[in-house]
Amino acid sequence: MSKKSGFIIFLLIILAGGVVFLGMSYSKKQQEQLMSVAEQTDQKAEAVTEGDVSAQIAEYEASREELSVLEYLKYVSLLKDEVSISFYGDIAQEEKWVSEIDAYIKDQIGSTMKVNRLPYTDYNSYQLISENKATDLAQTNPDVVFFQLTPYADQELDIALADSSDYLEMNYAAIKDILPEALIIFVSPNPSSSEKGNNNSRTLDYTSYVNEMVSTVESNEWIGFNLHDSYLEKLEADGISLENTLTENGKSMNGEGTTVYRALFEEALNQKRDTTSGI
Repeated sequence: MSKKSGFIIFLLIILAGGVVFLGMSYSKKQQEQLMSVAEQTDQKAEAVTEGDVSAQIAEYEASREELSVLEYLKYVSLLKDEVSISFYGDIAQEEKWVSEIDAYIKDQIGSTMKVNRLPYTDYNSYQLISENKATDLAQTNPDVVFFQLTPYADQELDIALADSSDYLEMNYAAIKDILPEALIIFVSPNPSSSEKGNNNSRTLDYTSYVNEMVSTVESNEWIGFNLHDSYLEKLEADGISLENTLTENGKSMNGEGTTVYRALFEEALNQKRDTTSGI
């Protein structure tokens, strides 16, 4: 190979190296520009999201006296990473409507939610106070408490209506003392065909205690879902007998009764309430 040919090859190698270097440099600059644009886009999107959340929170806070319980839970979900609700009181562990309602709420909120069930089956309002069950409830740290009323157990205890009312107020005070930011919702149970007219020594059946408890909730301006009366009204409107919605004991709900009770619960969740007693 001549010196001239070798020199040309050397120049070509240098030229090729320069082209590669320039290409790599250009590619790097392009990547940096793309990354810069992506970062700016992410920052803008994040700013818009934060602005949207702030606007939603402000909207909810301006309407606290007229929010549905579902809207309230959505509001709480904007403030916390996880929403917690607790079903508490005279409920049975196996009652199907509870799991159906918690599934419905989760679907509506679209947020991380913890559901707790604290069943004190056949507990009366005095037992819940004397055994300090509010401390068990506090362990679940709920944002919303669905407190199942205890008219059947209070009737069986044979206590005066005034005492039943007082114990209910004591239960509310005990929960609020330990969970001041919890929104408490009192829920009346489904009606019974077998317990209607089954009087205690005071000539009172369970409906007397339902009416007293509902009256106590209303007079204190607490939130209440009076599903007992709504259930009876629904059956009358649809021409369905109460017995057809209950099991053989005339008290527990069968599949048809569970469907009715769940639908009424969902309706109550969507009604406007004063939620200022919550967070």
